Amino acid sequence: MIISEGEHVEIGQPIAIVSQNRKLILKAELSQKYFSKLNSISSANFITANDSKIYSTDSLNGKLVSYGKSADTNAYYIPVNFEIDNNGEIIPGSFVEVFLKTTVMKDALVIPYSALIEEQENYFAYVQTSGEGFQKRELKIGVSDGMNVQVLVGIKEGERVVTKGAYQIKLATMSGKMPAHGHEH
Repeated sequence: MIISEGEHVEIGQPIAIVSQNRKLILKAELSQKYFSKLNSISSANFITANDSKIYSTDSLNGKLVSYGKSADTNAYYIPVNFEIDNNGEIIPGSFVEVFLKTTVMKDALVIPYSALIEEQENYFAYVQTSGEGFQKRELKIGVSDGMNVQVLVGIKEGERVVTKGAYQIKLATMSGKMPAHGHEH
C-alpha cells in the first residue's frame, strides 16, 4: 500500500518500511598529478583496516559512478566514487586503502603481493633454486593493484617464487637454522 503526502492513515497502518543499505559508496581521493588518468579508471581493489582483507569492486558488483572534474580550493585531491554491494563485511564510513585500476598492462611480470618482503624500503622475494633451496632476491617493483605487483628487476619469467611462508623462510635464515643461500639435503 502506498501512502501519499496529506493522506489520512489508520492507527497501526504501516506508512514506511525501513530496510538495510544494500549499496555502499567507496570514495577514493586521487592526487591531482594523476588527473590525466581519470578517464581510464575502470575498477578498484581495496584493503580494509579492520581485517586487512582485499576486496574488489568487480567481485562486489561495483561500478564507477562519478569522479571530480576539478579540485576544490581547500583540497588537493580529486574524488573518485564507486558503488558496491554491501556484503556485510565492510564497515560503512571506515577508511580503506584503495588501488585504482586503469588499463591492463600487457607482457608485465607480476607476482602476488604476499610474496614481497619489505626491509627498510627495499623489496625482496625468495626464489626456489632447488628442492629445498631458496635465494633471497632484491626486487625493483612497479605498479600494484593490491593483489599483485609488477616486478621490473630481480626475477625472470618461469622462476618459482615463494608466495606463502616467505616470512618464515626469512626468520629461519636469521635464526641460523637455514643458510642464507638456501637449505638442501
